[in-house]
Amino acid sequence: MHKFSPQHDSTPLSPAQLDELATIVGASGIRTHEVSSTLESGINDGNLDAGVVLFPESLAEVKAIVCFCNAQSISIVPHGGRTGISGGAESAVGQVIVQTTRLRNILSVDEQAGTAVVEAGVTLEQLQSQVNPRGLGVGIDLAARGTATIGGMVSTNAGGTEAFRHGVMRHRVLGLEAVLAHGRVFNDLKQVAKANEGFDIKQLLIGAEGTLGIVTKVALSLVPLPGGRVSALASCASVAAALRLMHRFRLAANAELLCVEIMWPDYARVTAAELGKDSLLAFAPDADSLFVILDVASGHDDAGREHLEQTLTAAFESSEITGAVVAKNERERAEFWLVRDESFLCDRRYPHGFWYDVSVPHRFLDDYVRELFRQVHVIHVEFKIFLFGHLGDGNLHLTVSAGRPLPELETAVEQAVYNGLEQMGGSFSAEHGIGTHKRAALVRNVSQEKLDIMREIKRLFDPNNVMNPAKIL
Repeated sequence: MHKFSPQHDSTPLSPAQLDELATIVGASGIRTHEVSSTLESGINDGNLDAGVVLFPESLAEVKAIVCFCNAQSISIVPHGGRTGISGGAESAVGQVIVQTTRLRNILSVDEQAGTAVVEAGVTLEQLQSQVNPRGLGVGIDLAARGTATIGGMVSTNAGGTEAFRHGVMRHRVLGLEAVLAHGRVFNDLKQVAKANEGFDIKQLLIGAEGTLGIVTKVALSLVPLPGGRVSALASCASVAAALRLMHRFRLAANAELLCVEIMWPDYARVTAAELGKDSLLAFAPDADSLFVILDVASGHDDAGREHLEQTLTAAFESSEITGAVVAKNERERAEFWLVRDESFLCDRRYPHGFWYDVSVPHRFLDDYVRELFRQVHVIHVEFKIFLFGHLGDGNLHLTVSAGRPLPELETAVEQAVYNGLEQMGGSFSAEHGIGTHKRAALVRNVSQEKLDIMREIKRLFDPNNVMNPAKIL
């Protein structure tokens, strides 16, 4: 696990400073003892190392915290649900964690306009539970929906399984409110899609990982919710065949393609085995088969299921798939998705891996993956590549592991994974942000001009470098 070195003095906060912070948030709003044993740290062990966690309940409290910390040169690490995996929430002694989970009010849902205004600590699942019964969806879905907060999703520009249809988080945000480093409140809570009022400042805060300010409220554009969905798990002989399958469903007029995910054989079979669900993949005996999960809108008369089965038959006849099973009920559908979502089971079976999150344009996807496997196996014959992702937008998640520590090979593996992405028009960091783990990769993979502009923006927003320092830059 990567650990970062804070740029601020690592001297613990003084009793007087802690007393002042307790005055701002109240005795129940600060935790300084047994933090790591009473809170869930998330995937990064260093998230709670600061040892001081604040739980503000209002905009006024967030503003007061930021004003005090800025004046005292105490750096702030914003936390939501701590579901990020790039190190953006890591903290150190001398810093304070500002956790937004008590900012959990859904302020409004406008069914006619299809909008919602929520506080930053509202979880994705909480918002879904409020809007889904009204026939609306958030337009973003993640496996961590029960923990991921809307503010955290904005700060990391979350993507997920529906991005090929509805875009990523920055496409769902109509407006937001945030507290900036000097304690100024940036209020641009627009609830309309069209607002050309000069520079779109909120877009700088989206994806900034808390380095420019703390998001406190968000206005979101919602989407119509399908009446129901039916799922299939198909096997394909190649990436090219899987892309043709997806293209067939996207062009079909009779039912809407909601999600399309892809899993390479090592990932799918190890995850299924760890779950005790090997039988789910028994329909595809070929060890080299790729697996594709498709969700299609079922409609109220179940026409979607009939269309799904007919389209899969046509795909089989055209050699786009080698086999498929259709979920007969919600339990079977959930089992399909469990294999896709429980990605950390491969890490449990094969620890000490190197993980990556890349985006590849569809026309290069087949060649990219083939070359990736070739290069990685040249680096070390024992390496396995646990590869899965969002086929709809070309976002791949992968872990390269031999099941034992091989730190001396990390640079070579990274070079193999990132090789050619820039020339293809892809990205080395698709949806999990930079944090601390990909800072060096950012320097190597983007232009000096972009880095210079990013640093200038950071200095403008946060001249004292108190907002989540040592992250991204």
